Parts: sequence; C-alpha cells; structure tokens
Amino acid sequence: MKLNYLLFSLFISTLTFAQNTKLPKGFKAGDRTKTNLNIGWKFHLGDLEQTPTATDFDDRSWKEVSVPHTSQLVSYEMDSIKETWVQEKFLRDISWYRKKIKIDAKPSNKIYLEFEAIHNATELWINGKKVGKYAVNGYVPFHFDITDFVTLGKENTIAIKADNSYSQTIAPDPHRTDYVKFGGLYRDVYLVTTNPVHITFNWEDYDAGVHITTPTVNKHNGTVTIKTTVNNDHGTDKKTKIVTNIITKEGLVLRKVISESTIKAHSTHTFRQSVTVEDNYHLWSPDSPYLYRVNSVLYTDNEAIDYTENTFGFRKFALEKGKGFVLNGEPLFLVGANRHQNYPNIGDAIPNSFHYNEALQYKEAGMNILRLSHYTQDDAFLQACDELGILVYEEPSTWIEWGDDAWFSNLETATRTMIRNHRNHPSIIVWGAGINHRGPVPRMQTVAKEEDPFRLTASASSPWNGVKNEGVTDVHATMDYRRTEFPESAFTMVMEHGSTPDAEVNQFHISRYKGNKNNFAAITWLGADYNHLQPDVDDDQWKRDFMTTYGVLSAYRIPKPVYYWYQSELVATPMVHIADETASNNGKVRVFSNCQEVALYHNGTLVAKQLPDNDLTKVNLNHPSFTFKYQWKEGTLKAVGYTNGKEVTEFIRHKEARPQHLEIDFNITDQPFYAGGSDIRLVHASIRDKNGEVVTTATNKVEFSISGAGEFIDNGKINANPARIFNGVASIYIRGNKTPGTITITAKATGLKSAKTSIQTIPFNTDEIATKAKAIYDFPIAKVDIGGAKQLVQFEWKEWTGTGNTNLSYQLKDFNAQVEISAKENINWLGDTAMLGDLSFVGTDGLYVEKGTLTLKINKLERGTYELETFHHSRRANVKMTNEIEIEIIDANGNFSRKSDDHVVDYYQNDNTGERKPLAIKSNFTTNGSTDIIINLKNLQDKGDLWLNGFVLRQIK
Repeated sequence: MKLNYLLFSLFISTLTFAQNTKLPKGFKAGDRTKTNLNIGWKFHLGDLEQTPTATDFDDRSWKEVSVPHTSQLVSYEMDSIKETWVQEKFLRDISWYRKKIKIDAKPSNKIYLEFEAIHNATELWINGKKVGKYAVNGYVPFHFDITDFVTLGKENTIAIKADNSYSQTIAPDPHRTDYVKFGGLYRDVYLVTTNPVHITFNWEDYDAGVHITTPTVNKHNGTVTIKTTVNNDHGTDKKTKIVTNIITKEGLVLRKVISESTIKAHSTHTFRQSVTVEDNYHLWSPDSPYLYRVNSVLYTDNEAIDYTENTFGFRKFALEKGKGFVLNGEPLFLVGANRHQNYPNIGDAIPNSFHYNEALQYKEAGMNILRLSHYTQDDAFLQACDELGILVYEEPSTWIEWGDDAWFSNLETATRTMIRNHRNHPSIIVWGAGINHRGPVPRMQTVAKEEDPFRLTASASSPWNGVKNEGVTDVHATMDYRRTEFPESAFTMVMEHGSTPDAEVNQFHISRYKGNKNNFAAITWLGADYNHLQPDVDDDQWKRDFMTTYGVLSAYRIPKPVYYWYQSELVATPMVHIADETASNNGKVRVFSNCQEVALYHNGTLVAKQLPDNDLTKVNLNHPSFTFKYQWKEGTLKAVGYTNGKEVTEFIRHKEARPQHLEIDFNITDQPFYAGGSDIRLVHASIRDKNGEVVTTATNKVEFSISGAGEFIDNGKINANPARIFNGVASIYIRGNKTPGTITITAKATGLKSAKTSIQTIPFNTDEIATKAKAIYDFPIAKVDIGGAKQLVQFEWKEWTGTGNTNLSYQLKDFNAQVEISAKENINWLGDTAMLGDLSFVGTDGLYVEKGTLTLKINKLERGTYELETFHHSRRANVKMTNEIEIEIIDANGNFSRKSDDHVVDYYQNDNTGERKPLAIKSNFTTNGSTDIIINLKNLQDKGDLWLNGFVLRQIK
C-alpha cells in the first residue's frame, strides 16, 4: 500500500494500491488492503439540528481528534457526579465524527469500514447517504459494506453518529452496572478493500472468516484444522485455490496444504483443511506460549487475490476429579485477577500499547489467568495474552439484571460475535454463560456451546442467590468476599475474591480455594482500580468512592505492595521485597519472598530470621508472606532471602523521609511511541526523599509542563494539571503531534527539586498489513525413506529403493538437487521388514555397509544454510547395534567432524525403538550454491554395521 498525506488540517487522504505494498519476503496480500483510519477525525459532542452528514457540511469549528477517542474526559473521581450506577444521563450523549478520505482502488474491489467497537449504537453515512445502523452492542466489532457509496479517486466524506444514549435493548443497559458506560469511537477503525472473491469477516456467520481448532493435541504431535470461508461476489462462478501454510515463530513453513473449489456466483464456500504437525512441535502453555502462524493465500487463475493470517497454539485442557484444571496433561491451579479496560480520565479509549503493557504487568506478577470483566475486550489485549501465556475467561456485557426478548436477542448476537471474533485465541479457555451475580442462563449456555463446543462455560454466580453449583454450565464461577461455602461436587473457580494492599486477604482466599481439588482458580477483584458510580441504595453500608482502592495495581497501573506478593507466590526467580509503608505499618513489617527463610536487619542489626508465616489461613500457599512484628520508626531495613542456607537475594528499603525531589518515568519504555495522537503514554512523577524512596504520604500537587512534539490530554476541566498525588505518584497522559519528534516533560512541585525528561515519537504507519506482516520462508523439505525391495515407506515420505551397488543417486526434485551415496565397501539394501517404534517404517529398512565409511554427496543446492537429519538404526539381528558414529561435514565453511551424541540412551534392540524414533544425527551445513556438500559417516565401534535408513533435508536460512 502506498500512503500519501495530502491534507492534515481537515482530512487525511489515503491512497491504497495493493500491488505496490512493500511486504516482507514470501508474504502475499493479494488485492486486500487494510488502512488504519485512527488519525485525523473531526469531532462534535452532542446532536445537531442540521444532520452533519453532507459532504459540504462546515466542520471547521469541530475539534480534531484521533482514535481511540472518548467522547468526554472526566476527572479522577468523575466530578463526584450524583448519579447511581444505572447511569441514565451521565456521559449519555450523542457524538459525531467526520473524516474525508480519498480511495484509489480497482473498480471491481469491495470496500468496507471495519470498527472494533463504538459506544453504543452506530449510524454511518458516506457522501451524505446513509449506509446503515448497528445497534447491537458497544463492545464487539462490526463492519459496513460501503462499496456502492464511495467515489473512487475522489474525496469521500465519512460521517458517524455514535449514540451512547441510555438504551432499553443494548446490554448492559438499561440496568445498573458497577462499571461506567463511557462513550466514543474508542477502538480502532479500518478501511478494508478486497477482491470480489474474498475471505469474509469472522463475525458474519458461524462459518465465516477463519476458524482454527486443534482437535488432537498430544505431547509430541498435534492436528490443526482450519476452516476458511470465501465469498464470491462475481456474477459468474470462480475456480479458486487456497494455499495454507503452518509457520514456525522463526518464519519457516512447516506444513502446507492446498485446496481447490469452484465457488458459485454470489455465494460462499468454506474450505476445510487439516494437517498434522510432528516436526518442530511445541505446546502452548503459560510457561511456554508457543504460537504458530496460519497464513492462507487465495488464488484465482494462479494470481494471489486475498490472504488472511492468524496465530494459534497447541493446547488441551480438561477438568478432572482429584486434579482440578489439567492443561496439556498437567494439573495447574489458576491464580489471577479481573480486568476492567478503562483508565482514569480517558475511560475506555485505550491504545493497543496500553493493552499489551497491562497484560505484561499481570504476567510479570506471575498470574496465569485473567477474567475480562464484565464485557468483551479489545483484540489487542487477547493477542497479548496469547503471546505472553495468560489464560482468559471472557464474557459478554451484562451485570445483575436482564431484559426482554429484544434485549436477549441483542445479547445473543453480541455473544456470537464475541466468540467468532476471539475463538482462535489459545489463551481463552472459558466463556461466560451467566448473568453476573445471578448465575447460569440456559439461553447464554446454548449460544456459547453452539458457537464453540470446545471451551468451558462458566456460571457467573454469587453466594446469595441462584443455583449453588454450575447449573447448566461447565463451571461454578462464584464470588467470595467473606467465606463462601463450596458446592458439594462442582468444579469451582472463585471468579471474584477480596484483595488488600498488604496481600493478607488475597492469601486467605487463594489458600482456601487451593485446599479443595474441585476448586481450580482464584481470581482477585481486582487487577487495577477503576471508576464506578454510586449504588442505587443510598446508605452507609453501600456508599462507595468513585474510584476503587483495592486493585493489585492502581488506576494508573502502578503496582501496590500486594503485586509483589503475587510475584513471590508465582514467579520462580528468587526474590525478596519489603512492602512499602502502605502495607508495612502498625508494628508489622511485611516481606514477600519465595525463599525458604528471610532475615530482616534494621540499620545493620538483625531483627529476626524466620520462616514464612505459619498461619492456618495461608497453609496451602507456595510462599506465604513473612510478617515481622517490629516497630519501624527510622533508618534502613534490609531483607535477605535464604534458600538451602545460602543467601540468594536481598532488598533494602529506607524509612520514608521528607519529600525532596521529583523523578519522572513513563508507563511504557519498550514499545515504539507513535506520533499523530492515536498512541499515548502515561507520565508518572514520583515524590522522592533523600534516599530515593517514594513518599507514599506526600500531599504535594505536581504541575507538569510540556514542549516539543506533543501535548497533554487535558481539557482544563478535569483537574489533570496540577495533578493529585496517589501513594506518592502523580500521573498525566501525553500524546504526540502529527509530526514525529522529541517531547520534553517537566514536573514541578512547591519545595521540591523539579524533574525533566524526554521521549521520542516515530511516524505512525497506517498500512496495517505492512505493519504486522512477517517474513515467510517457504523453503522445501525433503523426507526420504531408504530401503530395499518391497520396503514399507513412511507415511508422507518419499521412496528411495535400491539393490546392491545400484540406485545410488536420488533426485531431490523440490530442491533441484541430487544426493549420491558411495562407499569403498559393498553397499547392502534391506526391505520387506517391520519393527516397532516412532518412524518405524523409516527405521525398519535401509542400506548399510559392514565396515568402513558411508559418504553422501549433495550437489546443486542453492546458496543457504540447511539442516540434515540422518537415521542410522541397525537392523541385522545377529550383529551388534551401532551407537557411536562420527560425522564429518565438508561445506562452504570448510570441514567439521564430531561424534554423534544426539541420542541420550543407546539402542539395544534392532526391531524395537520403543517410543523413540530411530537413532538420528542432526547436522547443519552451508552451501555457496556451487560447491558440493560432502557428509562422511563412520562407525566408531569395532563391530557392527553402519546404516542409513533415511534422511530429512530442510533449508533454514
């Protein structure tokens, strides 16, 4: 795609030429383009007497904004708005967005606008004509076909009405919720162009887009099934071919499957492809989240016209009595948090960089599960969970109450959309099939199972009403803020349990639930603090702050002391941490560590050396906290962690002193910061004392200033600047201007030394395909099974059959190369035999020499680096098994020899390798494209034959 910025003051003009897109090696996109439209919108809050949809409507007075965008910024405590959590009026506004774009596409192309989500109902106009309305849900994706509304090669006007009004039919309305219904165009927007023959969107139907499943997952191999639905919008039938590659994380094509079909005019066809993976096989798990790529290219008349790419992982899970949750055959207790997507001030308008960074924070705490409460969340967050190895429980948008049939119909559609859109994510293991607090709902259960019978469903129950088990769902998911009684037999997860900054409450609940094998997960309420309104009951018992205070992270995602207890409990790396004074107080110093013992020193003098807390409420934990009863009034504490009597780690904390200076850091430093306003960063200014400790009791207000290529996110009405302090830290958002450059931020506070720092923005590439595309190395792979007459050829391997000193060369057609075998001694061939073991049909026959050296010569290979695996299982019963082989390689780098040690245990039976493959040697070599490769194989034992049963040759670079 070629992108030209023609006008920035009023519009961005996007020119899309699929054939000119510069993509990585081996990557084909066909006619498909996908342009990010996040930058350069005009925005107006509130409805207008004159509908602002005409191309000549004067929007010069409208504010220029970028997506993600919230319709209204709010203060940290939402201005203490006097409205209950039904939220009939607060933020319940109509927003208008306009944008002008130039579209250059083929006249035959299909053109779509794709929205990841808008709050809450959406109407779309193109060039003054109404395209349609989507009024189903504000948390799921949708698209409009705008092909018949655009003018190619000219300026087109997009007008969007985002209606966040209180609704009777769009869940979670019209009911109370403990989360705020923010407004706006708050997730990514794309312009998509395709060939008339194209892969559909995932959410269009059950058979739509791409659906990936792994019906067989073994420890050493698996089967993946890919369903790809293609629509033919032509008026004639079209003969199509789809080429699907399974690709390793290094970009190497591992397996390829090709299917063909003639698709009738104006109809769809679903290609169903399955393939086994045995080589380079990896399981997906929280400890090793290996992702394969599935890249499918669609062809007509041998020309690439469309593509799709997804990731998947091989994993299987089950609930087993006496074991609980079992992942890939191993019991795993799940510990994690609930995640609300919103942030202070900006609501749900969160860039992808924030989604990834927050998932990373939970991962670094050691958490292995997150519940996405209480609504469908961003694609970027799910992708982060896939990549990082975090299991997910996702649910549609509900809370406590439900509506009539029209309401349920919309919820059902939203649930189907959620599942279809996210079903390929290996991180997801549970779909919500209940109304939060109320328990399982048959209609939600059947919808979830119709769409995805392979995952678990959860009841979303509470201990005060509804059924006391899983009901019609798979899992009893309940809340426990006190001490809820367990069901008698149901598999149970506590989907919400209490949390406190000192981690005491967290430890109580997690230990308790780990004590029963039918319980398999403990998920704290909650991951990060968030805004909510007042209950509809006005009394002291239920009155609450407008911002929660019990998250593991603060609202601005700064870890609280409890975060470090999770690390001590769940992370293997040795650590010790002294909780700050928000948790170490009242005569107790709390230390979190995964060491066996901790010694605490005050000003160099030993206070105590002790074991973890021996408390009945913590008995089932891996690493309970260490509570030192000590009145810490001044000076320095040092905690030293010991394992097996040896010091392995230490941590030092100083008593908080008077505020002295400020320090600035950013919430994200390991990702690119994009210019244009679609990406943002949080600036944290911490108040420090002379020792560098954060002064958690500080009350100073911090004033920020900014210069260079950025600005604050602040309308002057939300008390963002000067910023309030929360546990010693003030925070403010920044975004980049249109032009990339350096942004400099200064933080000042009365009586404190100021701080200054800078951050660099880079250009924002709107070509989504080019941005995300990775190289595909489609190198040939040759698997050759060698044997004598009537040999049994291994499934999906090529046959090389010979007799005596004949047939000693083999043409590698896919490589356009040749392999020759030679020896000074007589070469013998064996076939028509059988044995047991992995790759038994390779190992059961072959060729051999009774003494001397076997030489393989490979010529005409293209320049590159190759991996060669040769198999050497001895088959003659009356001859000693050969286990010691020397291999010499002569390649472009010279010659290299080694004794094979690829097998751990020697082989002793010539007709049985057990569950191992035959004795094999893996070697790498490099060719310059002209010199022959020589491989010499020699038996180092004084007795025995030297066999060659077969080989696998693959290019790796």
